Amino acid sequence: MSSAQSLAQVRPRTAGPLSCLEHRADSSSIVVFLHGLGLDARDFVDYLAHHEAQHGIAVTLHGFDPGPQQAFPPVALSTHIAMTADALAAVAAENPGKRIVLVGFSLGADLVLQLAEFWAQHRSRAVPIESAVLLDPNVNQSTMMISRLFAAADPADPNPTFERLRESADGPDAERALAEYLSKIGSKDFAQLQQLSRDVLAYWPAGGYRRLGERLATVADFAVTTRVFLSAPYAQHLPGMTAAVPSPAATTVSFELTALDHFGLISNESLSAFLSHAL
Repeated sequence: MSSAQSLAQVRPRTAGPLSCLEHRADSSSIVVFLHGLGLDARDFVDYLAHHEAQHGIAVTLHGFDPGPQQAFPPVALSTHIAMTADALAAVAAENPGKRIVLVGFSLGADLVLQLAEFWAQHRSRAVPIESAVLLDPNVNQSTMMISRLFAAADPADPNPTFERLRESADGPDAERALAEYLSKIGSKDFAQLQQLSRDVLAYWPAGGYRRLGERLATVADFAVTTRVFLSAPYAQHLPGMTAAVPSPAATTVSFELTALDHFGLISNESLSAFLSHAL
Protein backbone atom coordinates (compact mmCIF):
# COMPACT_ATOMS: atom_id res chain seq x y z
CA MET A 1 0.00 0.00 0.00
CA SER A 2 1.36 3.47 -0.91
CA SER A 3 1.94 6.22 1.66
CA ALA A 4 -1.08 8.11 0.32
CA GLN A 5 -3.27 5.03 0.59
CA SER A 6 -2.01 4.36 4.13
CA LEU A 7 -2.72 7.93 5.15
CA ALA A 8 -6.21 7.64 3.71
CA GLN A 9 -6.84 4.75 6.10
CA VAL A 10 -6.36 7.09 9.08
CA ARG A 11 -9.86 8.38 9.70
CA PRO A 12 -11.53 10.73 12.16
CA ARG A 13 -13.95 9.32 14.68
CA THR A 14 -15.12 9.82 18.22
CA ALA A 15 -14.45 7.65 21.24
CA GLY A 16 -16.83 8.48 24.04
CA PRO A 17 -16.77 12.28 24.30
CA LEU A 18 -13.46 12.85 22.47
CA SER A 19 -12.44 13.15 18.84
CA CYS A 20 -9.75 10.82 17.56
CA LEU A 21 -7.85 9.63 14.54
CA GLU A 22 -7.95 5.89 13.96
CA HIS A 23 -6.28 3.33 11.75
CA ARG A 24 -8.24 0.09 12.05
CA ALA A 25 -6.54 -3.25 11.63
CA ASP A 26 -7.14 -6.85 12.59
CA SER A 27 -4.37 -6.89 15.19
CA SER A 28 -4.44 -8.45 18.64
CA SER A 29 -3.70 -5.11 20.27
CA ILE A 30 -4.68 -1.45 20.04
CA VAL A 31 -2.22 1.37 20.61
CA VAL A 32 -3.89 4.44 22.14
CA PHE A 33 -1.92 7.71 22.02
CA LEU A 34 -2.30 10.75 24.29
CA HIS A 35 -0.70 13.98 23.07
CA GLY A 36 1.35 16.74 24.68
CA LEU A 37 0.33 20.18 25.96
CA GLY A 38 -1.65 22.11 23.36
CA LEU A 39 -1.13 19.49 20.67
CA ASP A 40 -3.59 16.98 19.21
CA ALA A 41 -3.95 13.57 17.57
CA ARG A 42 -2.18 14.68 14.39
CA ASP A 43 1.19 14.23 16.09
CA PHE A 44 0.73 10.47 15.70
CA VAL A 45 -0.51 10.33 12.12
CA ASP A 46 2.85 9.15 10.77
CA TYR A 47 2.87 6.18 13.11
CA LEU A 48 -0.76 5.29 12.37
CA ALA A 49 -0.23 5.53 8.61
CA HIS A 50 3.00 3.54 8.53
CA HIS A 51 1.78 0.56 10.58
CA GLU A 52 -0.86 -0.94 8.34
CA ALA A 53 -1.21 -4.12 10.37
CA GLN A 54 -1.57 -2.33 13.71
CA HIS A 55 -4.80 -0.96 15.11
CA GLY A 56 -4.10 2.49 16.53
CA ILE A 57 -6.10 5.41 17.90
CA ALA A 58 -4.81 8.90 18.71
CA VAL A 59 -7.01 10.92 21.05
CA THR A 60 -7.42 14.71 21.11
CA LEU A 61 -8.31 16.33 24.42
CA HIS A 62 -11.51 18.36 24.54
CA GLY A 63 -10.82 21.93 23.42
CA PHE A 64 -7.67 21.11 21.46
CA ASP A 65 -9.08 19.94 18.15
CA PRO A 66 -7.41 21.62 15.17
CA GLY A 67 -9.34 24.20 13.21
CA PRO A 68 -12.08 26.64 14.22
CA GLN A 69 -14.06 25.65 17.28
CA GLN A 70 -16.96 27.04 19.23
CA ALA A 71 -15.60 28.87 22.28
CA PHE A 72 -16.47 27.40 25.65
CA PRO A 73 -15.13 27.83 29.18
CA PRO A 74 -11.70 26.33 29.96
CA VAL A 75 -11.82 22.66 30.86
CA ALA A 76 -10.35 21.61 34.21
CA LEU A 77 -7.74 18.87 34.34
CA SER A 78 -10.07 16.64 36.37
CA THR A 79 -12.62 16.84 33.56
CA HIS A 80 -9.98 15.96 30.96
CA ILE A 81 -9.12 12.86 33.01
CA ALA A 82 -12.74 11.75 33.30
CA MET A 83 -13.35 12.30 29.58
CA THR A 84 -10.20 10.40 28.63
CA ALA A 85 -11.26 7.55 30.92
CA ASP A 86 -14.62 7.46 29.13
CA ALA A 87 -12.87 7.43 25.73
CA LEU A 88 -10.68 4.49 26.76
CA ALA A 89 -13.69 2.63 28.12
CA ALA A 90 -15.46 3.11 24.79
CA VAL A 91 -12.44 1.81 22.86
CA ALA A 92 -12.18 -1.24 25.14
CA ALA A 93 -15.92 -1.97 24.83
CA GLU A 94 -15.75 -1.79 21.02
CA ASN A 95 -12.78 -4.15 20.86
CA PRO A 96 -13.26 -6.97 23.37
CA GLY A 97 -10.25 -9.24 23.65
CA LYS A 98 -7.78 -6.76 22.17
CA ARG A 99 -4.86 -5.82 24.40
CA ILE A 100 -4.53 -2.07 25.01
CA VAL A 101 -1.14 -0.36 24.86
CA LEU A 102 -1.46 3.16 26.28
CA VAL A 103 1.14 5.71 25.14
CA GLY A 104 1.44 9.20 26.61
CA PHE A 105 3.83 11.94 25.51
CA SER A 106 4.80 14.76 27.90
CA LEU A 107 1.44 16.02 29.22
CA GLY A 108 -0.04 12.81 27.83
CA ALA A 109 2.36 10.82 30.03
CA ASP A 110 1.12 12.81 33.02
CA LEU A 111 -2.42 11.88 31.95
CA VAL A 112 -1.46 8.20 32.12
CA LEU A 113 -0.38 8.74 35.73
CA GLN A 114 -3.61 10.56 36.53
CA LEU A 115 -5.79 8.01 34.76
CA ALA A 116 -4.34 5.33 37.03
CA GLU A 117 -5.19 7.46 40.07
CA PHE A 118 -8.69 7.98 38.68
CA TRP A 119 -9.12 4.23 38.19
CA ALA A 120 -7.89 3.57 41.72
CA GLN A 121 -10.79 5.70 42.97
CA HIS A 122 -13.32 4.34 40.43
CA ARG A 123 -12.42 0.67 40.04
CA SER A 124 -15.53 -0.15 38.03
CA ARG A 125 -14.36 2.26 35.29
CA ALA A 126 -10.81 0.88 35.02
CA VAL A 127 -9.54 -0.45 31.70
CA PRO A 128 -6.92 -3.24 31.79
CA ILE A 129 -3.69 -2.06 30.17
CA GLU A 130 -1.22 -4.49 28.64
CA SER A 131 1.57 -1.93 28.54
CA ALA A 132 1.80 1.71 29.61
CA VAL A 133 4.46 3.67 27.72
CA LEU A 134 5.35 7.08 29.11
CA LEU A 135 7.50 9.46 27.05
CA ASP A 136 9.10 12.26 29.09
CA PRO A 137 6.60 12.46 31.94
CA ASN A 138 7.12 15.38 34.27
CA VAL A 139 8.99 14.45 37.44
CA ASN A 140 8.32 17.65 39.39
CA GLN A 141 8.02 21.34 38.55
CA SER A 142 11.65 21.48 37.43
CA THR A 143 10.67 19.79 34.13
CA MET A 144 7.70 22.08 33.49
CA MET A 145 9.22 25.13 31.83
CA ILE A 146 6.52 25.42 29.16
CA SER A 147 3.67 24.93 31.62
CA ARG A 148 5.15 27.57 33.95
CA LEU A 149 5.44 30.08 31.10
CA PHE A 150 1.89 29.46 29.89
CA ALA A 151 0.44 29.53 33.41
CA ALA A 152 1.90 33.00 34.02
CA ALA A 153 1.16 34.48 30.59
CA ASP A 154 -1.17 37.36 29.86
CA PRO A 155 -4.20 35.54 28.41
CA ALA A 156 -5.13 38.59 26.37
CA ASP A 157 -1.75 38.57 24.62
CA PRO A 158 0.28 35.35 24.93
CA ASN A 159 2.61 36.28 22.06
CA PRO A 160 5.37 37.68 24.33
CA THR A 161 5.32 34.36 26.18
CA PHE A 162 5.59 32.46 22.92
CA GLU A 163 8.58 34.61 22.03
CA ARG A 164 10.24 33.89 25.39
CA LEU A 165 9.76 30.20 24.74
CA ARG A 166 11.28 30.51 21.29
CA GLU A 167 14.26 32.39 22.75
CA SER A 168 14.87 29.61 25.30
CA ALA A 169 16.13 27.27 22.55
CA ASP A 170 19.74 26.25 23.16
CA GLY A 171 20.66 25.49 19.55
CA PRO A 172 19.36 25.29 15.97
CA ASP A 173 17.67 21.92 16.44
CA ALA A 174 15.86 23.05 19.56
CA GLU A 175 14.92 26.30 17.84
CA ARG A 176 13.35 24.39 14.94
CA ALA A 177 11.50 22.05 17.30
CA LEU A 178 10.07 24.93 19.34
CA ALA A 179 9.11 26.85 16.20
CA GLU A 180 7.20 23.82 14.96
CA TYR A 181 5.55 23.39 18.37
CA LEU A 182 4.47 27.03 18.45
CA SER A 183 3.09 26.75 14.92
CA LYS A 184 0.92 23.85 16.08
CA ILE A 185 -0.46 25.53 19.18
CA GLY A 186 -0.79 29.04 17.75
CA SER A 187 -4.33 28.45 16.51
CA LYS A 188 -5.53 26.81 19.72
CA ASP A 189 -7.64 28.54 22.37
CA PHE A 190 -5.03 29.92 24.78
CA ALA A 191 -7.55 29.95 27.63
CA GLN A 192 -7.72 26.16 27.38
CA LEU A 193 -3.92 25.95 27.25
CA GLN A 194 -3.49 28.19 30.28
CA GLN A 195 -6.07 26.34 32.38
CA LEU A 196 -4.44 23.01 31.64
CA SER A 197 -0.96 24.43 32.33
CA ARG A 198 -2.03 25.80 35.70
CA ASP A 199 -3.79 22.59 36.69
CA VAL A 200 -0.94 20.28 35.75
CA LEU A 201 1.55 22.61 37.46
CA ALA A 202 -0.47 22.30 40.66
CA TYR A 203 -0.41 18.51 40.31
CA TRP A 204 3.38 18.32 40.78
CA PRO A 205 5.54 19.23 43.79
CA ALA A 206 8.34 21.74 43.39
CA GLY A 207 11.05 19.08 43.63
CA GLY A 208 11.88 15.51 44.58
CA TYR A 209 10.87 12.22 43.02
CA ARG A 210 8.75 10.50 45.69
CA ARG A 211 5.42 11.51 44.17
CA LEU A 212 6.50 10.31 40.73
CA GLY A 213 7.50 6.95 42.17
CA GLU A 214 4.15 6.58 43.93
CA ARG A 215 2.28 7.50 40.78
CA LEU A 216 4.21 5.04 38.65
CA ALA A 217 3.40 2.36 41.22
CA THR A 218 -0.30 3.17 40.77
CA VAL A 219 0.07 2.78 36.99
CA ALA A 220 1.69 -0.61 37.65
CA ASP A 221 -1.51 -1.68 39.45
CA PHE A 222 -3.38 -1.45 36.14
CA ALA A 223 -0.69 -2.24 33.56
CA VAL A 224 1.16 -5.52 33.08
CA THR A 225 4.29 -3.53 32.21
CA THR A 226 5.18 0.16 32.47
CA ARG A 227 8.02 1.55 30.38
CA VAL A 228 9.35 5.09 30.64
CA PHE A 229 11.41 6.48 27.76
CA LEU A 230 13.33 9.68 28.38
CA SER A 231 14.94 12.33 26.20
CA ALA A 232 18.60 13.16 26.73
CA PRO A 233 18.05 16.13 29.08
CA TYR A 234 16.45 13.76 31.61
CA ALA A 235 19.83 12.18 32.37
CA GLN A 236 20.08 14.25 35.55
CA HIS A 237 16.73 12.89 36.75
CA LEU A 238 17.14 9.21 35.91
CA PRO A 239 18.80 8.05 39.18
CA GLY A 240 16.14 9.77 41.29
CA MET A 241 13.31 8.47 39.15
CA THR A 242 14.56 4.90 39.29
CA ALA A 243 15.11 4.97 43.05
CA ALA A 244 11.68 6.44 43.73
CA VAL A 245 9.62 3.49 42.43
CA PRO A 246 8.66 1.34 45.43
CA SER A 247 8.59 -2.44 45.52
CA PRO A 248 6.95 -4.50 44.15
CA ALA A 249 6.14 -2.07 41.32
CA ALA A 250 9.84 -1.68 40.59
CA THR A 251 9.84 -5.15 39.03
CA THR A 252 7.42 -4.08 36.26
CA VAL A 253 8.48 -0.43 35.78
CA SER A 254 11.53 0.19 33.59
CA PHE A 255 13.35 3.29 32.37
CA GLU A 256 15.35 3.93 29.22
CA LEU A 257 17.35 7.09 28.57
CA THR A 258 17.69 7.99 24.89
CA ALA A 259 19.89 10.42 22.97
CA LEU A 260 16.79 12.10 21.51
CA ASP A 261 15.43 15.56 22.16
CA HIS A 262 11.95 15.95 23.66
CA PHE A 263 9.97 16.06 20.42
CA GLY A 264 12.15 13.39 18.84
CA LEU A 265 10.41 10.89 21.10
CA ILE A 266 7.27 10.98 18.95
CA SER A 267 8.76 10.49 15.51
CA ASN A 268 7.53 7.42 13.67
CA GLU A 269 10.97 5.83 13.97
CA SER A 270 11.16 6.41 17.73
CA LEU A 271 7.64 5.21 18.43
CA SER A 272 8.21 2.11 16.29
CA ALA A 273 11.27 1.22 18.36
CA PHE A 274 9.62 1.96 21.72
CA LEU A 275 6.52 -0.07 20.92
CA SER A 276 8.23 -3.08 19.35
CA HIS A 277 8.30 -4.84 22.72
CA ALA A 278 4.57 -4.50 23.29
CA LEU A 279 2.96 -5.43 19.96
